[in-house]
Amino acid sequence: MRRAVVLFSGGLDSTACLYWAKKNYDEVIMLTINYGSNEEKATNKVAEFFSKELNIPLKIIKLDFLEEFSKLRGTTLVGGETPRVTARDLENMERAQETAKSVWVPARNVVLISVAASLLDALGGGDIIVGFNAEEGATFPDNTPEFVERMNEMLRYGALSEVKVVAPLINLDKKGIAKLLKELNAKYEYSNSCYMPKGFTEDGKPIHCGECESCVRRHRGLMEGIGEDKTVYAVKPKIEIA
Repeated sequence: MRRAVVLFSGGLDSTACLYWAKKNYDEVIMLTINYGSNEEKATNKVAEFFSKELNIPLKIIKLDFLEEFSKLRGTTLVGGETPRVTARDLENMERAQETAKSVWVPARNVVLISVAASLLDALGGGDIIVGFNAEEGATFPDNTPEFVERMNEMLRYGALSEVKVVAPLINLDKKGIAKLLKELNAKYEYSNSCYMPKGFTEDGKPIHCGECESCVRRHRGLMEGIGEDKTVYAVKPKIEIA
């Protein structure tokens, strides 16, 4: 039996991974990890929606120490105000790297993968499904193929059961992820990418700020990939379609 734990953070990437895993594995578990981020309540509500929608069991774990360390570092994702960006800013690598540094949670993906690995080791092994992709890999070093390779080397020694990281989106940008979501008939409008969400609509869709880096990337990817965006925005991101 093929088993998978999907690290679910609520956005387009982990939503695509969830639908993909549902299609490719016999047993799927959603794992959402809280660490005091600004979008935590939205993430949990989104996770609960997709858990019911896809009939996948959900575990939500709180890591107080990661919240403490994030505040120690001063990451804007935890108790701060994330930078507002434009689509043009995303093309400026220096600006993109500045934004990435501001939202960096200390060793987050190392910690999250380790938690998922512990769960799978207890269950007898399986795959950890992560939403790493080429677009974010350009600015976040823990979203790269090299990072996945190194983590899998570690897991060969760090778990008694066979556990490995699988990144099905690793070669895709947001445009490619949007196309995959459409192919999988995913209800992406119920996912949340926003760093500073503004609540929910009456029918349960997250209201995105439309001004943070994640919102702009989301909107651009959906419009370029499938020519539509059902996301609800407080302020609609301004982009130029390639």
